[in-house]
Amino acid sequence: MQKFPILVLHGWNLSSEKFSPLINALKEKGYIVEAVDLPGFGKSKIPERAYFLSDYMKFVEDYIVQKKWKEAVIIGHSFGGRIGIKLASQHPEFLKALILTGAPGFNPVPRFKILFFSTLAKLGNSVFALPLVKNIKALSRHLLYRAANAMDFYTTNINMQDTFKNVVAEDLSHYLSKITVPTLLIWGENDLIVPLDIGKRMEKIISRAKLVSIPDARHGVPWTHAEEFSNFVKKFIESL
Repeated sequence: MQKFPILVLHGWNLSSEKFSPLINALKEKGYIVEAVDLPGFGKSKIPERAYFLSDYMKFVEDYIVQKKWKEAVIIGHSFGGRIGIKLASQHPEFLKALILTGAPGFNPVPRFKILFFSTLAKLGNSVFALPLVKNIKALSRHLLYRAANAMDFYTTNINMQDTFKNVVAEDLSHYLSKITVPTLLIWGENDLIVPLDIGKRMEKIISRAKLVSIPDARHGVPWTHAEEFSNFVKKFIESL
């Protein structure tokens, strides 16, 4: 039935385990599916330096080579979709097709927020070293980041904080027109993190892209609506 494997790339602060519902749904349909913990997440080691998106792209390339796959279908969720976009635009020979979900081809993170992350990281150590707050450092930092709606940034160590800044600062929009592999965009209609409008904009620029949306679904659509998601994947793959 299937001539190529499916590789799932998870989002930021997630792991391969989160996608078990989708993986199981696809396996039940007869597909060979694997998910990998990207460096710094799940059971993988935290990098000894700050990573850039290109480092994660190289990690995925090496994984595909190690598996001796001629080519694969990549399912990239959110941050994993960023990796898929760059990989498809620069090294399409690794891909049979690309499936993106909640992937920010156009950056939904305001520039001022990225600058805020950077400033907060620089000021954080000095602020939380003050005697009055030193004993409640963890709680104070948690509340400050939550107030700024920056919990993804808060929950990582220094290298991963810098990695996060590197990743979200990279403009992916100029990669989209370079993607030539068949591309399916699967969006949750109520995605508040990467809104459906971004998917619609991406569909217009990626030459062989098709957008579908799932009602009452949000950013976590791959696991909250795994059966519907897998049905779209099956139909797409059968059309290749």
